[in-house]
Amino acid sequence: MAASSPSPGRPRRAGRRIAASPGYRRTRAGARRIWYAPLPAVIVPMALVLLTVIAFGASRSANGRPVAAEVTASETPTPTPSPSPRPTPVPRATEPVTDVNLIGLRTQVDSIESRYGVRIGLGVAGVAPVGQRLTATWTAGSLTSGPAWGTLDVPIAAAVLDLDSMPSNLTYMLTKSISESSLSSDEALYTFLGGADDAPQAVNKVFQEFGDQVTTVATSTDRQGIPAFTQTDWTVASQSEFAGQLWCSSIDWYIIGRMQYVDDEHSYGFGNVVGSRIKTSEGTTADGSVVLRQMAIIPTSTGERVGASLVVTAPADQADTAREAADAVAGQVYFAALGFGDGHC
Repeated sequence: MAASSPSPGRPRRAGRRIAASPGYRRTRAGARRIWYAPLPAVIVPMALVLLTVIAFGASRSANGRPVAAEVTASETPTPTPSPSPRPTPVPRATEPVTDVNLIGLRTQVDSIESRYGVRIGLGVAGVAPVGQRLTATWTAGSLTSGPAWGTLDVPIAAAVLDLDSMPSNLTYMLTKSISESSLSSDEALYTFLGGADDAPQAVNKVFQEFGDQVTTVATSTDRQGIPAFTQTDWTVASQSEFAGQLWCSSIDWYIIGRMQYVDDEHSYGFGNVVGSRIKTSEGTTADGSVVLRQMAIIPTSTGERVGASLVVTAPADQADTAREAADAVAGQVYFAALGFGDGHC
């Protein structure tokens, strides 16, 4: 049996039913009225609708949210605050180097003398250009002076550097004299300055250039077998001032470089301070007492550079005790030698 196909009369019958409905008749009547209405009657309502849509769209932002209300600034100008004056830096008060500032260090030096059974002379001075003194020089201990011994090789070397002609083996001689504390090398340097009159005059000239008008090289001694110049009396005050000025002497940096590399045997005392430049020498008095002499340029705990001079005497055969006392003094100077900050090159 053949399949039945949809009857072609069904769509037409459905269309007749829609056309006969009341809603269709009303819609058709309204459309007819609009179609045949006068043109102004159609355009005016359409224009009103279009304006309404435009106005609504203008009140929205691009993302659909209402546009934020515009804030109009007040016409009354806001006064511009005038900048406050920059605070005037208060200069750091310069404390004079007095007994009050260093009373604790002086007490410690006295205590070290008593504890080790030695005598000590200590001098500290600020750094300064050659021939000048920018800070007061401070001293402590029961000694104020002593024989220079091998520490005199520093001004001797400075005198050699002033010569027009210098030794061809100068580096070797300075290393032996300063870094290794060789007394025979000290004698060789001193001899290079000239005869009995020329050599002391050359070194005395260096003292005077460094502002020391008092210290003069010894030219004679009753000590047998000991070079006379080693017995030059050099106060700890004057030697510390010399050390402080040496730090600022550009022409003497060859010497300062040798003072940085000292053998272990002579690196006690101020040699224990990191960054120090030292010259150490040892000898004995006529009665056999031990004498240690050290000149140094050291940084303190506050970063200040100072020149320092130390002499320690101990009973015969007590060199180790003297060195231990020197170590103790150097540690106290590192932490307590304050008030020399105005020294500069």
